[in-house]
Amino acid sequence: MKKILQNNFTIIFFFILAVDLYASTAASPILNIIFKPLIVISLLVYLFILEGNKKKAVAFAVTGLLLSLMGDVLLIFQEQNALFFMGGLVSFLLAHVSYIFYYLRSSDAAAEKKLGSKNLIFLLMISYGLVFFLLLSKNLGDLKVPVLVYTTALVCMNIFALNRYGKVNDSSFKLIMTGALCFLVSDSLLALNKFLLPIPFAGLWIMASYGAAQFFITKGVLSGKE
Repeated sequence: MKKILQNNFTIIFFFILAVDLYASTAASPILNIIFKPLIVISLLVYLFILEGNKKKAVAFAVTGLLLSLMGDVLLIFQEQNALFFMGGLVSFLLAHVSYIFYYLRSSDAAAEKKLGSKNLIFLLMISYGLVFFLLLSKNLGDLKVPVLVYTTALVCMNIFALNRYGKVNDSSFKLIMTGALCFLVSDSLLALNKFLLPIPFAGLWIMASYGAAQFFITKGVLSGKE
């Protein structure tokens, strides 16, 4: 079972993601309700079956996935009540914090390998978060503070992912850094579409980048065991 899942999981995962993407473009709420949660559920099953939960640090990654699952479920119903959107926002905020703790706990603080342009990239990430928030701020209303807090957590998640460079194996760093950047893209598209201007096929791009984010982060967690 373990070997079969390990060899075929990528196909299984992207089939689930593809069905959910179809549901978002075809406006099929039933398929969306079924397959959107399955994106993260499949990753949780994959992580447990491959015994990724044996290290204490991985518990933070598992918590991040569970909180993301909660956020996914809440956001399915956001059109019915604004509280569902707020609940989803809080769930993903806490998911980002959990991922940050995983990045810290899974890194070797004593490693000496350095990334020469790290400070410049940090500055670019902070600048992006600031400019992005200012771009949205006029349309946020009562959500200005929650969105500022969320944007800060999202940027910090990417900064801490970058800070793993040289402190973990190259495979884990590249996979998780890719996942963190995909999360940045997904959440940016979601915010732009909701608060600034409608984006054609927004649901498709948001979920494609979100699914990729969770996939690469989970693969990076498992690569970190090597």
